[in-house]
Amino acid sequence: MIEIAEAQRLITETTVVLPPRRVRLEDAAGQQLRADVVADVDSPPWDRAMMDGFAVSAADFPAPSAQADDSTAAREIVDLDVAAERAAGDAAGLTVCPGRCVRIMTGAPVPPGADAIVPIERAIDGTAAAHAGSRVRLQDPRFRIGQHIARQGDSFRAGQTVLRAGVRLAAPQLGLAAEAGADHVVCSVPPRVAIIATGSELVPVGVVPAYGQTRNSNGPMLAAAVNECGAEALPLGIAGDKPEPLRAAIAQGLAADMLLLSGGVSAGDYDLVPGALAAAGVECVFHKVRLKPGKPIWFGVFRRAEAAPTLVFGLPGNPVSSLVCFELFVRPALAIQAGQSAAAGQRPVFPAQLLAAVKGNAKRPVYHPCTLTQEPAGLTAEPLPWGG
Repeated sequence: MIEIAEAQRLITETTVVLPPRRVRLEDAAGQQLRADVVADVDSPPWDRAMMDGFAVSAADFPAPSAQADDSTAAREIVDLDVAAERAAGDAAGLTVCPGRCVRIMTGAPVPPGADAIVPIERAIDGTAAAHAGSRVRLQDPRFRIGQHIARQGDSFRAGQTVLRAGVRLAAPQLGLAAEAGADHVVCSVPPRVAIIATGSELVPVGVVPAYGQTRNSNGPMLAAAVNECGAEALPLGIAGDKPEPLRAAIAQGLAADMLLLSGGVSAGDYDLVPGALAAAGVECVFHKVRLKPGKPIWFGVFRRAEAAPTLVFGLPGNPVSSLVCFELFVRPALAIQAGQSAAAGQRPVFPAQLLAAVKGNAKRPVYHPCTLTQEPAGLTAEPLPWGG
């Protein structure tokens, strides 16, 4: 049996930062990018219309004069034949020549020969609905070459780094990565934590327990604690107190970054977890820590040839013991796996005034459930009834 500080030191020395993984964009939100994203195309990939209107040749529009005022420009009317129509995604071949235009929709490729878009609102005399084969009358007092066109490569060029490693991925970054052609990105990902509750007496939460049975409260409790740390909980259900089902559940759980088992780590006839873990090739780092509750805790490591080692915690079956051990030992390990310090995974510690006596233990530190209340003079701790 070792001290709490020694157990924490051994866990810290055993735990490694998880390597980055290549994940789908949809699964990367909130994670840190670990490899640059480089565009495979220009954006826009071609000259793109930015408004609904008419793609025109500037040769049909009078050059602005320094002497012309707005009223003079406003009187300039251009009559054009509508030669074709082009919607977004339409790349039908057509060259715009003087005297002709193309009716165009927002997002469509600008046809060759066109060097400006005149918005549909600039069509006059009821010609805004002009389609191929008819004529449109346009009056644009502020006409300029290149207006309402997004030029090819204005946003970025093929081969350009659009996102640098280290950035935190949110919706705008993921949208940019998608436009650059990255359907997957390499990033830090939350640890995946498999959770197994052991005990033939356990039944799922939705089942009314019969005589001698107990609901599996540890499974949901530990899953919530894992998710609270920003990790990903993978509940694997209940494994009964028989070697074969326990071995099968452990084999499945060892594929995760961390495996938590609750129950089966004491010294009873049906406490099969340590033996089952040894049979699965898990190396024991320590078993039993000097604290109350939580003394039977088991910790080990399963080394994988092509992946980071899986950390394995055998937590006591008592819910309070299990939660105390999670806070003291599992939470800091999850922080290290996620690339943080062990201290980042520890709860803050505050002094409080104890409102009633509690029974201690001369040989082991005791973690006693209390209700904390913030009073004007500071925190108070009221011990809760607890029978172990």
